[in-house]
Amino acid sequence: MIYRSHQELHYPKDADLTDILFDYNLQNTPFNKPAVIDGPTGDVVFTYESIRDAVTRVAGHLQTELKIQPGTIVGILSTNRHYFPVCVHAILAVGGVVSALNPAYQPQELAHALSLSKPRHVLVEKDLLSTLNNALESIPTTRPHLHVWDDASPNPSLASTLPIESIIRHASPTTFTRPTSLPPPAHRVAFICFSSGTSGLVKGVRLSHSNIISNIHQQRSALTGMFTPSTVLALIVPFFHILGLAGFCCQFIAFGAPIVMFRRFELGPLLAAIKRDRITHINVVLPIALEFLRNPIADHGDYSSVRALCNAAAPLKGSIAERIERKLGCVVTQWYGMTECSPSVASQREDEVGVKGTIGRLLPGMEMRIVDEEGKDARVGELLLRGPNVMLGYVQHGSVQSNAMTKDGFLKTGDVGYIDENGFIFLVDRAKEMIKVKGNQVAPAELEAVLLSHPAVEDAAVCGVYDDERATEYPIAYIATKITGRQELEGLEAEVRQFVDGQVTRYKQLKGGVQVLDVIPRNASGKILRRLLPANLVAAEQAKRAVKPSDTTRGEVVIQAKL
Repeated sequence: MIYRSHQELHYPKDADLTDILFDYNLQNTPFNKPAVIDGPTGDVVFTYESIRDAVTRVAGHLQTELKIQPGTIVGILSTNRHYFPVCVHAILAVGGVVSALNPAYQPQELAHALSLSKPRHVLVEKDLLSTLNNALESIPTTRPHLHVWDDASPNPSLASTLPIESIIRHASPTTFTRPTSLPPPAHRVAFICFSSGTSGLVKGVRLSHSNIISNIHQQRSALTGMFTPSTVLALIVPFFHILGLAGFCCQFIAFGAPIVMFRRFELGPLLAAIKRDRITHINVVLPIALEFLRNPIADHGDYSSVRALCNAAAPLKGSIAERIERKLGCVVTQWYGMTECSPSVASQREDEVGVKGTIGRLLPGMEMRIVDEEGKDARVGELLLRGPNVMLGYVQHGSVQSNAMTKDGFLKTGDVGYIDENGFIFLVDRAKEMIKVKGNQVAPAELEAVLLSHPAVEDAAVCGVYDDERATEYPIAYIATKITGRQELEGLEAEVRQFVDGQVTRYKQLKGGVQVLDVIPRNASGKILRRLLPANLVAAEQAKRAVKPSDTTRGEVVIQAKL
């Protein structure tokens, strides 16, 4: 059975993202309206007129000085900067492809990402040049031109200087020429992004101009009433992430919604900006959402302008959402998506928050199937997705082929869920993360929600640990807490286990135990990196040792796929 949105989708199929920026004004936004506001100071960095002008100037420089041609892949390795969206649109305007790289990557991780995207040029923050160079040394076949986009390169022999702020102020706006004879937007790659890598090495995701544009219009149609002349958004997520790249750099600029931008999350400056700039919507992930409940300074915030906290990535459970709603006097909406879907799949409107536990309804133009392990229709099962926002495909790495798509074009999400009679979607857990206890399936997210309701638990993660004697997995919980002291921690572990076991059925109980970690490993979007939990690290190491010497190469491939 195929589920569909009741809304039809209309979007300009012949337009690219440069057309959307320069030629479309979806919300009739005044040219002098702020587009990007500096979060800590409140200074207006760009208006909607000046950001278009800045894109034109930088695009002209890329054409005339860097000789970037249509199809050229340009990497960006940086933390959040005001001119990040300017550079993104300038690269797209000259026909290039943007590959945004995670500034938190270690050299080995960065080397893998670069080997996938193979950029000809990389714009890099000067403090990250050393990491980039270390990564490139391990892949000598990939040697892009490096450009430090600060005022001066710390190593001119290694990287040239590309002073973006100076170019925006002084470069000619007349040297840029829109390229012609480009491939159709549906087949032209705009972004090479990287999946979260929660189940192994990151994958390079190829997204077209039409993927992003269709998703912009899907969100616009579905979230009726969100984007009004008074809407002001806080940018806390990093620009390199698909939420920052497609959401803030493209979608919200297209909608005429001012972005209050922060280089990193700090609750104090955010609270000041909420009051000063009358922020209406805050995109959050779980750790940030919890800060509003657990940080004492949140008790003194002025939230009178806030209409919604929009939660993405890891699901925010009902009890936590309700506590936030009471404290801030706003609603908490859920969003569901993934890099492979440009990124949005389903969204919850502000008038739908009465439906608890849902991630919202399918966006217009999307189709969904729910299947069991054999690929047959099921009431509860893996979600399969198809639509104009679904990626062109993965960047192929060597001989590795992807099985992410079905023969009829559905994307396998790996997420388990169901849909009710009103079209609301509910997630149960990740298919690969389900813990199998004597034939019963246990969702880590369910246990994590119970753990987070304990007052001493700051963060939590659950995975399975295999018991050889009983030949089954059992759930093991990892928690982070502010409590210190060996005896107190030992007592807390026992207390938390008893707390959880008393609220769940027998096979879901924490028979693997409870352990305290300094921090729960999460990626930039707030998703738990379960492969880095101690039990999974031990299992991976045991699997490596089990590989026979004659099967070393084959064994390494299997292990990487499992991780």
